[in-house]
Amino acid sequence: MVESLKSHWSPADLARMTTYAATAEPRPRHRRGFRLTSRVFWDMAIYMVGLGLAVGVIFPPFAILLGVPETIAQRPIFRSACLLAGFLVGAMNYALCRGVVGGRMEVLGGHLRAATSSITSATRTGDWSEAVFERIHVDSNDQIGEAGRAFNSLLGAVEGRKDLEERLRFQAFHDMLTGLPNRAFFIEKLAEADVLHQESGTPSAVLFLDVDNLKAVNDNLGHEGGDTLIKLLSERMVTSVRDTDTVARLSGDEFAILLMGPGSEHQAERVAHRIIESLRTPTRIGEHLVRTGFSIGLATSGTCSASGIGMLRAADMAMYAAKSGGKGRLEVFQPSHHTAHLQRDAVRAELSGALDAEQLELHYQPIVDVSSQQIVGFEALLRWRHPERGLISPLEFIPLAEETGLIVPIGRWVLQEATRQAAAWQNRSPLGRLRMSVNVSVRQFQHPDLVGDVADALRESGLDPSLLTVEITESLFAQDTEATLHKINLLKNMGIRLALDDFGTGYSSLSYLRRFPIDILKIDKSFIDGVTTSPEGHAVVAAITQLGQTLRLEVVAEGLETGEQVEAMRTLNCPFGQGYHFSRPLAAGDAVKLLLTGQKPDSSMLVPA
Repeated sequence: MVESLKSHWSPADLARMTTYAATAEPRPRHRRGFRLTSRVFWDMAIYMVGLGLAVGVIFPPFAILLGVPETIAQRPIFRSACLLAGFLVGAMNYALCRGVVGGRMEVLGGHLRAATSSITSATRTGDWSEAVFERIHVDSNDQIGEAGRAFNSLLGAVEGRKDLEERLRFQAFHDMLTGLPNRAFFIEKLAEADVLHQESGTPSAVLFLDVDNLKAVNDNLGHEGGDTLIKLLSERMVTSVRDTDTVARLSGDEFAILLMGPGSEHQAERVAHRIIESLRTPTRIGEHLVRTGFSIGLATSGTCSASGIGMLRAADMAMYAAKSGGKGRLEVFQPSHHTAHLQRDAVRAELSGALDAEQLELHYQPIVDVSSQQIVGFEALLRWRHPERGLISPLEFIPLAEETGLIVPIGRWVLQEATRQAAAWQNRSPLGRLRMSVNVSVRQFQHPDLVGDVADALRESGLDPSLLTVEITESLFAQDTEATLHKINLLKNMGIRLALDDFGTGYSSLSYLRRFPIDILKIDKSFIDGVTTSPEGHAVVAAITQLGQTLRLEVVAEGLETGEQVEAMRTLNCPFGQGYHFSRPLAAGDAVKLLLTGQKPDSSMLVPA
């Protein structure tokens, strides 16, 4: 049969089969389990006692060789004594080994049980922060010592996992820049505070802090300067609170502080005022002095429970009210803030459709030659005529348009409508062609389509570019000055004029007037209010007016409301002015009547500014 099989296989096949058979691993045989603890000691007892009995059996003949008389060595009692002695020696050896080895094994077993319990608990809960391991002190090179070293090596690997888990947990619940707890951690602490308040009535309070003017710092000093400022502010907050309070960084320029326990509301107010006071003096960042502050909102568990609003959200609303009210101040949450917040949300939602629904309109406030009292131009001012609420103040919806980015399409429409109206009014002024001034916000100016939007508005309306004045604010110069200068030059190349609005209230610097091609300075109303009431106010207005004349800039005084103010500006040789003394902002039809007749419309018929 073997021969018949060989006939079916080639010599090469048989060689490969032979090689495989020679190199193939044998099947593993069944191996006995490793004996542990009690079974090991049982085996040890059998071996040691058996060895002692064996020694007892062979000792009598050996004793004869040692000189013991044969008659004695052959006696049964002597043999029995040898067996007993062998048994006792074996038993004593067993007891000694069990005591020494067993003790060391018990130490090893105790450490192993403790480590197993900690690992099991940490694996089940996912929290390795409470897992504590104790290493074994190894002072031998025997098998038990090797087992101890292997155990310690295993603990090293487990502790590495623990360290990794702790690092990941820290990163998940802390801000990497400041080391403060982050929003996730703060929300957990806030939930604990809510539970305590519901179960035991323990009060708590939340401060919501927003850094004022952080964007300006980033623009002027770079993001590294902004990060340095954030870290310095974090340190000041931590030093202003108790060890039991929680300070967290929620986002880029937003922080929150949680205070718990009796009197937390009053303690929170003290903390807020300490933080605000600590920023009265400028903060040094490298070689620069930075003036910044916090707008802070405070909410308490009692007020929020009654209003049904979460403390963090309520504190955020209060912070918004603080920022809207002038920044750098504390506002305590009131239910009216929630109502105002809901109204803002409603306005924000409706504002997106106001332009398409043709609810937006322009009113025009005349700019007057102070000496001749003749109208030389108008400033276009945006208004929103809501179908239910009537005319909404621009102070209410312009900031929302800025936040949402709607200011860009709205500003584009303003340019188109203002230039169209200005083109239609030409040659109606006694002094000839009328100028039209249009405000451009920082966000609209930074939009890449601005230059194209201005060019399209001029082309479609046919307005001479020299009759269009674009008004910008000083805050624009805190941005990227190179990009700002490039865009201003593009606008100037079209032939339009550039006005610096609200001069003196922002980032005033004579270098801006020298570097940027400004045509007009508009003195802010806050300075005009003091021109007739205080020598200091008069001196400031006089200085600004003289500055404009020296730099060959036109000067426009804003907010003229009385004849005394107009006379003061005439005395200071300020050429132009605008304000309620001349006229409130007018609808287009009323503006035409004012141009043609020189008579102001009935004040009772005028809409609010």
